[in-house]
Amino acid sequence: MRRPAASLAIRALATLAVLAVLTPACGKKDDPATLAPASSALAASSADPAATAWHFVIDPKSSTHVDMPGPKEHILGDTTAATGTLDVVARDLSQSRGLVRVDLSTFSTDTFKGPDDATQTTHARTWLEVVVDGKTNEPMRWADFAIRSLDNLSSSDLTKVAPTRDGDDDVRTVSATVHGDLLVHGHKTPKDAVVEVAFRYPSGAAPDARPARIEVKSKQPMRVVLKEHDIRPRDPAGQALEWTTKLISKVAENADVSFALGATPAP
Repeated sequence: MRRPAASLAIRALATLAVLAVLTPACGKKDDPATLAPASSALAASSADPAATAWHFVIDPKSSTHVDMPGPKEHILGDTTAATGTLDVVARDLSQSRGLVRVDLSTFSTDTFKGPDDATQTTHARTWLEVVVDGKTNEPMRWADFAIRSLDNLSSSDLTKVAPTRDGDDDVRTVSATVHGDLLVHGHKTPKDAVVEVAFRYPSGAAPDARPARIEVKSKQPMRVVLKEHDIRPRDPAGQALEWTTKLISKVAENADVSFALGATPAP
């Protein structure tokens, strides 16, 4: 039986209304179900008290590099400051623990190699709510990574690693996969980092001597999903804005983060 034109029109309008309701809920940039759990701080992990651990402090000049390849814009940026601690158990490196804190207020972009980077840097810090209207927001300032465990170690006993010579230093190098929790912009996610760790000693130091310096570098970037941390467009006052078609076509969904950390013995 042929349906009346009015009935068909009503059904079509109803279908469009349902789609209009559902479409924003399914938008990949605004899906609240993808948000990681909220958290204000990470509990630091400590090495087993029964193990002999060396205590190191993170070099404040440690850095990270951020690579965000978007559909129409490839954003590049860096942080230039960090803090934190490492507890290193030389004879069983899998028991080593620590907390690394990256200062996001130092994040600056180098996408355009020119004046436009200053504007993009301001936008990036505002989206992170790190620096809003020229004021640093301390609760959002730090990206924290708490080390919970290590595996895939090229050697678990540092004292048995043969040193190589680099200038005046002996260097013992170990690779590993670090498992931990990442806290950025008030949301926490589990993350892994594949790293290479160089333990630097004065020439001729005994195998069980404490290193004079530790250098930790990424062997591959750590991927951070922006929507899991509610990193999104914000106005100059830090208020969340809706995604526009223009922004969606330009901004990456992920940030690939590499790091170069230094650490020296605690006083």
